[in-house]
Amino acid sequence: MAAKTPVTRQCDWETELLPWLRETSTLLEVGGVDLDVDRVHRMTGVVAEGVQRSMAPIAAFLVGAAVARGAGLEEACAAVEELTRARAAAAVS
Repeated sequence: MAAKTPVTRQCDWETELLPWLRETSTLLEVGGVDLDVDRVHRMTGVVAEGVQRSMAPIAAFLVGAAVARGAGLEEACAAVEELTRARAAAAVS
């Protein structure tokens, strides 16, 4: 799989995506959340490829719930990726 350009480096990040993200965060009253958009995208890419594309947003929701309960974003994303890769490897065996 070819590496995709990180979301934060896309040409519309500053003009479209970041303003939308800020407005949405304000609307949902989660403005203080430390969010690494590119990290979440990498994790959802692993899920989309290793499980099914439709599960990628669900995985992002579950990671968000884990972070809301006190998990670190990196820790939660890594755990989902590890589980996904382990299941894919077991399916091949």
